[in-house]
Amino acid sequence: MASRRVAKTIVDWAAFAERVPPAERDIFRAFKAKSTNFLTKVHQYPEALPAIDFAQYKKLLPNPAIVDAFEKNYKALSVPYPTDKDKVLDAVTKEEATVNESIKDQVAEFQRMAADAQLMLDKIDTVPKPEAMTHEMFADYFPESAVNPDKPTLYPHTKPYQPENIKDFLK
Repeated sequence: MASRRVAKTIVDWAAFAERVPPAERDIFRAFKAKSTNFLTKVHQYPEALPAIDFAQYKKLLPNPAIVDAFEKNYKALSVPYPTDKDKVLDAVTKEEATVNESIKDQVAEFQRMAADAQLMLDKIDTVPKPEAMTHEMFADYFPESAVNPDKPTLYPHTKPYQPENIKDFLK
């Protein structure tokens, strides 16, 4: 499995850097430096272990049987590539799928809210500017806030201080 060596980084550092807030740029630079250092250390070693010349050792040692035993054990040695025994990758993939669905739903909801807000802004844009509005126009556009001579209000002219609302307060 030594062929799974990383030839180039999978991370798109330019896109990553665009998403980093200005306050966290130093932390990002430190993280990128650590990642680069790790990748450099990995690449300084050969992809495969160097072959051991057991014939040379047989010539040098007085007992070649020991070298044969070492050679047999060395060739039988196999370090397996790490596997995901707890299926963490599957769990993360499933969680990513559910989060992506949630994000799509949230994006759709926010787009709907933005469309509603745009409709409200369009309605607001139809209202004349305050400088051009007369009292009659104000009463037509905002009947609940306009002064009604048939229904006078008491100072301070806010809803909580009006007689119809004070009745509940006095009981």
